[in-house]
Amino acid sequence: MHRLRITGLVQAAHRARRTLSRPLTGAERDTLVNRVQQTITQVDAILRLHDAKVSHLPTPSRRAYAFLAQLHPAKIGVGQHVEAAEPRGGPDTESVTFRGLRAFLDRVLDDTARLIHERQLKPAATHGVIRKTAHRLDQSIARDGLRPEHLKPQTRELVAWFRYFADEQAFARYAQAVERTQGVLAALPGREQTWRSPLLVHYRPTRTMYRWSVVARGTRIMLPTPMIAFDGSTVRELGRQMVSGERTKTQITAAMLAEPYQEVAAELESLVGDVEQTRGMTHDLAEVFDRVNRHYFQGAMARPRLMWSRTLTHRTFGHFNFVRNTVMISATLDRPDVPTLVIDHVMHHELLHKKLGLRASAGRHRAHTPEFRALERSFEGYEEADHFLKRMVR
Repeated sequence: MHRLRITGLVQAAHRARRTLSRPLTGAERDTLVNRVQQTITQVDAILRLHDAKVSHLPTPSRRAYAFLAQLHPAKIGVGQHVEAAEPRGGPDTESVTFRGLRAFLDRVLDDTARLIHERQLKPAATHGVIRKTAHRLDQSIARDGLRPEHLKPQTRELVAWFRYFADEQAFARYAQAVERTQGVLAALPGREQTWRSPLLVHYRPTRTMYRWSVVARGTRIMLPTPMIAFDGSTVRELGRQMVSGERTKTQITAAMLAEPYQEVAAELESLVGDVEQTRGMTHDLAEVFDRVNRHYFQGAMARPRLMWSRTLTHRTFGHFNFVRNTVMISATLDRPDVPTLVIDHVMHHELLHKKLGLRASAGRHRAHTPEFRALERSFEGYEEADHFLKRMVR
């Protein structure tokens, strides 16, 4: 039987886990229980309708269902992980989005790139649109009493983009970067066989190093916003890889870790506020970091951004993002049956990445070097923790 996809199941599990990471009032607890019951009931009904089983769901949905099922009051006491607290008003965490904002940005950036290509851009007019949009977003956020954590992650990034380029000098830098990039990419050998002109270059919020697609009005090329800091040589190397399909990231990664890129990235983050939330249902990543930092790094490690994964992963239990200086720990480990030793081991592993960095070798970056492996085994209880994680994978 084909995989059965149920939209919203993974998001429901994520919302429930985030809700349980803080103290709840009785009313909030009852609301959560009702939501979980409704979700489980709806999923079971859909499975029966299609004569399917939970095993027919995609892996992320299957894990989400299992997580929600263990919260079902028929299986565990609804009072677990609950404390008294003052009522909390306002929308749920990471629940708010601005409908149509992403599509609007696409249109603005398409028009900007096309006008730059045709040498007809009127910077004041385009900048005026961006500035007015940023102002309206700020008005809406203030009117509804929204905090950064209320916004969905992608929405926070879009709001930060409009706030950043509402500054006239920043927009002038954006236009210069698009013009420079169009010129460099248009001169690449083999470009004509891959891309249709004009090249609609976007510097915008995106989670990938680059992405491009042929559209009705040309070829849309999406690059992360901080890449406006790239010089022509780096853009040329990036374009060469896009055209050839080659994935040699050494030069590009080095440029993303360099100060010009990081300065833009830091300013974008500062414009939407700090939304780091370290407390989970069972473990608090801030406490985990402090404990590991004190014991293995003499307290000298500067704290990176700490976050739980948005999905329940099965094989990847942690990740360190060098560009964003972020340690992400799998939400799968945020359970009472996962010993402190195990989550400390994963944090130690990721902090070693931060300490040792990447080593370039044969045009590629290596993270798990012999030095890394030796230091990893210095963790007290390494064998026990590693064995526990391997059992979870199986």
